[in-house]
Amino acid sequence: MKVWDGFIRGFHGLLIIGILCLWFTGGKPEYVDLHQQIGVLMLSLVLTRFIWGFIGSENARFSYFISSPKATLNYIKNFKSETQKDLGVTHNPLGGWSVLLMLVIILSQGITGLFTDDGIFFRGPLAPWVSTDLAYTLTSIHHSLWSVLKILIILHISAIIAYRFLGKPLAMAMIHGKKAISPAPQVRLVSGWWGYLLLAVNAAWLTWLLG
Repeated sequence: MKVWDGFIRGFHGLLIIGILCLWFTGGKPEYVDLHQQIGVLMLSLVLTRFIWGFIGSENARFSYFISSPKATLNYIKNFKSETQKDLGVTHNPLGGWSVLLMLVIILSQGITGLFTDDGIFFRGPLAPWVSTDLAYTLTSIHHSLWSVLKILIILHISAIIAYRFLGKPLAMAMIHGKKAISPAPQVRLVSGWWGYLLLAVNAAWLTWLLG
């Protein structure tokens, strides 16, 4: 059955490309303008994903795959037996919270990036709105969040590899959007084109606002 709409699948691809581009351009004076432009687009992308998490396809909504703390702790407690079960349509309890954490970190990094000021080569578009000391603090947080994000990415990739060895390929489902589930539950999917339209709107107003 089809478990992921077109926007969610495209979002993952664009997110990977965006992170790689930010990694390459980060900290290089000759690419500061490009780094900012990519950062604004990434901010638009993650903002759209958060909105999609409330109005998008049923299984892309946070209410669908974010489990209660009790269910998550129970999953961790019985991790060995739980991982042998079918993962269902979307994420397991631990995976759901890790996805939300990663989105929050990326969004926070994008927002702090708008206030960064290295005192030499770059000053974010919103840096003039805050004091110099606060701008330097936000710059430090921006750099620290990147270190946290790299750890989360490593854990995310490790989990995908681990589940692959357990006979539960996750990556391919995100590419073609389908998964073998029996019996197949009924999940309401929203056309991914609405997500891309929302992304275009967010990218347009953020680019206009931030110059």
